[in-house]
Amino acid sequence: MFGTDGIRGFPNKGLFVEKKLIKIGYSFGIFLKLTDSKISNIFLSKDTRESSDFIEKCLITGINKSGLNSIKLGILPTSSLSLFTNKYPYSAGIMITASHNSSEYNGIKFINTNGEKISIKDEKKIEKIFRGRINIKRVKTRNINYKDSLSEYVNEIVSKISDLKVSKLAYCVDVSNGASYLATREILKRLKQNFSIISARPDGSNINKKCGVEHLEKIGNYVRKYNLDFGVSIDGDADRIVFVNKRGKLIEGDKIIAFIAESTLKKESKLTTTIMTNSIIERRLSSKRIKVLRTDVGDKNVYQMMKEVDSGFGGENSGHYIIRDFINTSDANLTLIYVLHLLRNKDKDFEFIDKMKLNPNVLKSYVVKNKKPFKDFSKLNSFIRAFNENFGTNGYLNIRYSGTENKIRILIQGLKKKETENEIKKFEEIIKVLN
Repeated sequence: MFGTDGIRGFPNKGLFVEKKLIKIGYSFGIFLKLTDSKISNIFLSKDTRESSDFIEKCLITGINKSGLNSIKLGILPTSSLSLFTNKYPYSAGIMITASHNSSEYNGIKFINTNGEKISIKDEKKIEKIFRGRINIKRVKTRNINYKDSLSEYVNEIVSKISDLKVSKLAYCVDVSNGASYLATREILKRLKQNFSIISARPDGSNINKKCGVEHLEKIGNYVRKYNLDFGVSIDGDADRIVFVNKRGKLIEGDKIIAFIAESTLKKESKLTTTIMTNSIIERRLSSKRIKVLRTDVGDKNVYQMMKEVDSGFGGENSGHYIIRDFINTSDANLTLIYVLHLLRNKDKDFEFIDKMKLNPNVLKSYVVKNKKPFKDFSKLNSFIRAFNENFGTNGYLNIRYSGTENKIRILIQGLKKKETENEIKKFEEIIKVLN
């Protein structure tokens, strides 16, 4: 039922039909009431997909059946729910989005009463309720359309970062026709930034279409055309941010993680990241005696470990960066200003970040029809054993299925180009059985 980040699928299919969406809303409401009997409201935000309104309507029906009120915030980033649930007691949140995926997808993310994405343990509790029978006890509920939500979100973000001195660089933001197409402009205007905005005309079907974090050629071309200092793309729900340099080329997320960690974390502190982060990170941070802790892919997993070990900063190289002093989840707008602040303090620009050397790194994805369990995939297990025997501590291998799409991904680090190419060819032959 749950993937890497919430529930994702296709509207009017599978879990995204009316009856099941109502039950999802109901199940989340019952879970919340069992966790805290005082809870009364669920905030809902959404991205710009045409299907988001239908999903929202069905979820609210289920929320009301569970005895809770709904408060519609409209089109806002996922992080808006973290801010609102922290600000207003006895409330939780639901974000309707499929993040970086194209418009035919949609999804649901869940935020608890502390403004955090729910844990895997909580997901299992919700799924157990969902698999059971609905037991409706009629309770009068209210549904509110909160018209000032955009200005309140902007005010909350600006209040956290308005005192930061930032670099005066010129840049462009690709907002992917998504959830922050209005908010990003307002935040940057308030902060008197030297910026421009592209991909800010959503029509219900063009979210992430040839723009955003999966299509960096658009922001890259714009940066080169107007001779800007750098550019950024943010995803459909504005919790991921990807940077490009003045030549319009990707600045790897591992470099951003290392830059923020080296600039902010004190000696003996902890950086939390994922198994996908470049293996150079440990060596760079060892001089400051900063311990690097790794977890499974997914920003919610990063955050959970951050809580457990009291880490102030964590992130994953796909573009999620969590700065706990500000917020309990990742926010692209906040990350942008914070990175500019760190560059201002160091009197540097993005070339300073981009010149950082990483270990050789190749990540490839393949569409598959069948996600065969690894434990039953003998040839794949033999491949993994042989890789570890042949390359030992110099090489790093990670293979995993996507949590949101029918894809399998392989990551290889630390090998020579020819060695990596040979291993990729072996892997491609093995996974043919999945199609």
